[in-house]
Amino acid sequence: YLDLFPSLGLSYQLNEKHAFNLNYSRRIDRPSYQDLNPFKDRIDELTFEQGNPFLRPEYTHSLTIGHSWNYAVNTQFNISHTKDMMGQLTEAYGENSTIVISRNIAEQLNTSLTISSPMPIKDWWNSFTSITSSYKRNQADFGDNDIIDLGIFSMQFYNQHTFNLPKGIRAEVSGWYTSPFLEESNFKINSIWSVDAGIQKSFLDNTLDVKLSISDIFKTNNWEVNSALGVLDLNANGGHDSRRLKLNINYKFGNDQVKSR
Repeated sequence: YLDLFPSLGLSYQLNEKHAFNLNYSRRIDRPSYQDLNPFKDRIDELTFEQGNPFLRPEYTHSLTIGHSWNYAVNTQFNISHTKDMMGQLTEAYGENSTIVISRNIAEQLNTSLTISSPMPIKDWWNSFTSITSSYKRNQADFGDNDIIDLGIFSMQFYNQHTFNLPKGIRAEVSGWYTSPFLEESNFKINSIWSVDAGIQKSFLDNTLDVKLSISDIFKTNNWEVNSALGVLDLNANGGHDSRRLKLNINYKFGNDQVKSR
């Protein structure tokens, strides 16, 4: 309770086109009540979940360096180190069951580089692109050959296109892709991607807006995870109701000639 958590921020405008910024922080994240609750909770016939009353808070040092060129291309490099990182592990429980339990990972190193930029293509066609490359490494030793030493390099890509079409029609298409990445403590998640689209038009002197959109067109936003710890090799997959067709109608009514107060 008596600790220091400093923050430092610096910015420098080199000229009209180049700007730099630097940020540093030290933070603490404490466990929640459920993370500490030692009683077992049944998930299904062969799986239990349990908190850990000996869980310690995690401390993170984070450093971010950013650069902006002409207020159009933004580059950001981040490096963070977390001690006693809290995460959930799936372990063998008896001969035929597994248990999900909260534990402290000795340390986590996370680095990332992000480049993002809006890219006007035509007067009626705009786009935005963001690319992130990252490296994450988790290390821990719980004894009895329960060792975690995992490092993975991953890429994230996001792209959005907006079209201003004749007769006041506006259309949008966006998509994202994530290569295999490391989640929680020792979960390796396979690559995931998704594509969304929508179209919008205004009626009645711009008082009625109608938008039709669809999310996850190809229904690819599903996950598959792999982990290995001690005698347990885990492979699981799943998903949710991610492909949806939506119709939004927004009507603005009232006297728009009244002088603003």
